[in-house]
Amino acid sequence: MTEKSTQTNHYSVAELFCGCGGFSHGFARSGQFDVVLGNDIKKEALATFRENHVNETLGKPETIEADIREVQIQTIIAKLKRKGIEIGELDCLIGGPPCQGFSQMRRSEERENNEIVGFRGYDRLSEDPRNDLVLRFLEIAQALHPRFIVIENVPQMLRHGFNGVLGGLKDAVCDMFDAMGYDVKVRVLNAADYGVPQLRERAFFIASREGEASFPEPPYTEFPLFAVKERKPTWVTVREAIGDLPIPPLEKDSLGGTPLTTYPHVELSDFAQSMRSSIAFPYNHIRRIYSRRIMKIIREMNPGETWDDASTRMQARYDQLIKQRVARDKLTYEEAKKRLIAEKLINPAFFKSYYWSAYTRLAWGEPALTITANANFLGSGRFTHPEQDRGITMREAARLQSFDDDFRFITSADNLHDTERIGVGMDMIGEAVPPKLAQAIAEHIVTLIEREEMQKSPAYRVIKIYEPARLNV
Repeated sequence: MTEKSTQTNHYSVAELFCGCGGFSHGFARSGQFDVVLGNDIKKEALATFRENHVNETLGKPETIEADIREVQIQTIIAKLKRKGIEIGELDCLIGGPPCQGFSQMRRSEERENNEIVGFRGYDRLSEDPRNDLVLRFLEIAQALHPRFIVIENVPQMLRHGFNGVLGGLKDAVCDMFDAMGYDVKVRVLNAADYGVPQLRERAFFIASREGEASFPEPPYTEFPLFAVKERKPTWVTVREAIGDLPIPPLEKDSLGGTPLTTYPHVELSDFAQSMRSSIAFPYNHIRRIYSRRIMKIIREMNPGETWDDASTRMQARYDQLIKQRVARDKLTYEEAKKRLIAEKLINPAFFKSYYWSAYTRLAWGEPALTITANANFLGSGRFTHPEQDRGITMREAARLQSFDDDFRFITSADNLHDTERIGVGMDMIGEAVPPKLAQAIAEHIVTLIEREEMQKSPAYRVIKIYEPARLNV
């Protein structure tokens, strides 16, 4: 179990393309990083980022609400200076450059005036405008020269072709890191392996100018047998993540801010215990109204069942009804089917082909599938409650992403008390890096920093000088 640390913050982290700040929130939860800056183009997400990362010493982080391609690098440098951070002093720069097909927008004139083109791989990467945001991130990294850089993206990025070479984009990015003086490692991580109750695979680049880069080893495992052998806990399940939350109200966030007694008095998993607030019941635990058509579908779904399995099961049931009607009314099979549909005794949706996880229910005893920005739409994936005939709430989605209950999603940039626009909230939650995974990366980076600091210390150098002599005695 990874809990909020009580250690003193003394490292800095800035996040580009921050959204609501799940990535940086994981760094803050480590207890060793101050969140000093965030950038995004979405107002509600940036407001959420700002309000959830207030530091007792530094106050709220600096923010830049703009397309990062249109921001002068000098503006970013000036923002960091306000937090006492000069070029080369930022400990970690993180971000997930959007990659849905990669941006088609041309680099702006303002961007080209920055003249950050002096490292290997730039020319190759800049030839394709789809790589614009990835390239921009690296330009800023070159200018800020942080100690560590972490990039998150979908696994498909590692296979993205470039100049006719499969995986060429990844290779070009690694070449650029090398030219900038960083050691870089690349790996696909499954969030469930790091205590997040969700099967979510994402690609990560960890780049270090403080010696060799590396990744944290997964502290969780899928298999109970391995858990015993390796002394690891097994993946966190949906029940462990959201089973302690009450039935949500409809569209009104009436439970948010109420006393802690609003939490049901039930036995808590380690995960739920680490997520619960010690201040008040959390905001964003509300449900929305769905159409009758959608409700008729999800009422027939079993927990953990795929759409193909559900449609096969329902078609077998309907086949019996159709055959009975054929025999009773002397109809053809298709005629009987049409009549039963007209009488609403058969749901025609189950004769259609959908994506395999469309309209499906979460399973209590397993992690969730990937929570996406479309979690507000039940036809887009496995976002239906395991038992209740409703979609998951923002708070339940946040739990499945490992956001603690004190993290409040602000769904209107003009009203910091607005927590009820479910579509806006789900968009933030689904696009975020799970904080618990980010925390594992942050804690690992601290070990790399401390290792390098120890090796640079005079005492360590003295030991290394005299160690061979002692061994020869």
